[in-house]
Amino acid sequence: MIKLVRSLLIVLFIASYSLPAYSETSWITKKDKTKKTLVKKTETKDKKNEWIKKKKKEEVKKNKKKFKEKIKESKSWITKKSKDKLKKIKKNLKKYRDFNSLPKAEFYFAGIIEPKEENEEAVYLYGYVNSDTKSEKFKFNNKSYHGKSDGIAFLEDGKTTCEVDSQIGTLFGDMLGKVVVKCKNGIEMAGKFTQTNQSGKGTDGSTNKGNNVEFEFYTSKDTALAKLEYYKENKETLITRSLPAPRNNKNIKLQPNGKYYALLIGNSKYDNWDNLVSPENDIKEIKKVLDQSYKFEKIVPVYNGTKKEILSALEELSLITTENDYVLIYYSGHGDVKAEQAYWIPKDGSKKWGQDDWISINYIDIYIRDEIKAHHIAVLVDSCYVGGKFKGLNLLDNMTEEDSRIFEKQLIGDLNSRSRSVLSSGSTGPVSDTVAGTNHSMFALTFLNLLKEFQKSSIPVNLKSVAWNMDRYFAGSSQRPHYYHPPTWADGGGDFIFIPKKNIQ
Repeated sequence: MIKLVRSLLIVLFIASYSLPAYSETSWITKKDKTKKTLVKKTETKDKKNEWIKKKKKEEVKKNKKKFKEKIKESKSWITKKSKDKLKKIKKNLKKYRDFNSLPKAEFYFAGIIEPKEENEEAVYLYGYVNSDTKSEKFKFNNKSYHGKSDGIAFLEDGKTTCEVDSQIGTLFGDMLGKVVVKCKNGIEMAGKFTQTNQSGKGTDGSTNKGNNVEFEFYTSKDTALAKLEYYKENKETLITRSLPAPRNNKNIKLQPNGKYYALLIGNSKYDNWDNLVSPENDIKEIKKVLDQSYKFEKIVPVYNGTKKEILSALEELSLITTENDYVLIYYSGHGDVKAEQAYWIPKDGSKKWGQDDWISINYIDIYIRDEIKAHHIAVLVDSCYVGGKFKGLNLLDNMTEEDSRIFEKQLIGDLNSRSRSVLSSGSTGPVSDTVAGTNHSMFALTFLNLLKEFQKSSIPVNLKSVAWNMDRYFAGSSQRPHYYHPPTWADGGGDFIFIPKKNIQ
């Protein structure tokens, strides 16, 4: 909420005893009150404009930072092109095309580079992309897709051409991708996008100069052209929408039907394995944040637990929860795999498998399916090799009142539907113990920062949003979070929601 500073102008007049003088003074006072009101309104408007300019500067700075991160990350997937490919691209970049003369392609796109200052004009772009047939394929909804595409973009200035590279894959059950555009006039763009079979929408787009970029793409050339015209006709609306708006997130109120419980397991000290630094520190800090800012009925911490202690804690959880409740299980410690079977390693676990002192994921699976009768169950795993072994497949700045209403409806739907999900620090490979300069793992540190940020902003957050933000934090790292719904757990389309105390109805 903008805090307006109101100035009070006090004008003193020396009164006269004569009637004419009094009348004149009265008229001057009235006139001065009008002037005073105008001054107040002008100052209020100036203050508001200063606030908007300040926010736009912050947004530009943030966009530049995000752009650099995206470009750095893109170096891992934009591979060196063959001589024939480079020759073809160079030839296409030499010829400027208007929209109607674009060649036949798989996808056509249209976009707008939004001005970052009042005296700056919007820039429009359009172009086409085709799959890189030499790139690896992936399957989605029983169809095969190439993982990379490239193409040509044109700024609508009659001369500027740009090279386009994109990568796409599956995440959270959706088709998601990244795109980088480099223009001959020095403008560069980077962003992400979601895609269906015949269309896609850009998200988080920005330029190297800090502008926001909005774009969409279609298999239909006519539809893309219509979108370009829409951007032009609705320029003022789009630009106004991109301006910072007062935050109004405290209106999001949720009423869970049951109680929240958590089981936090952190194994740092081992009898037969190398000790770890982060697990015990991680769950102590997570417990502290959940206790202070989120309403959990009971949090059961297990520090350096033996197999018996960990299974006993799971049994305790099954006895105190009901079908209306919400359960969080967090494990941090060693993990291992034998014959495609994943295990958590307790404090007293043997170094070699076969002594029946490791905890099979099958144990956890049985508790989730049959013993813990909760409405929502979320399992977070920060452990080597274990993340993807529960069998399955793999917002915040300037939220307006309208955004809050939309997000609130989504959260209510998530809250009311049954949910069973897993979020892990990796899939089936090794993960790091600590982040340099901290006693926390990268997974836990990111999770903690997100919990604190959402609480500070008074916004409930679902696990899918946590996973999405984690994926952004992990960009450029060989370690990537894994989020999925094991089919045997009978997920009902809901989502586990962390609700700050301020947001509970």
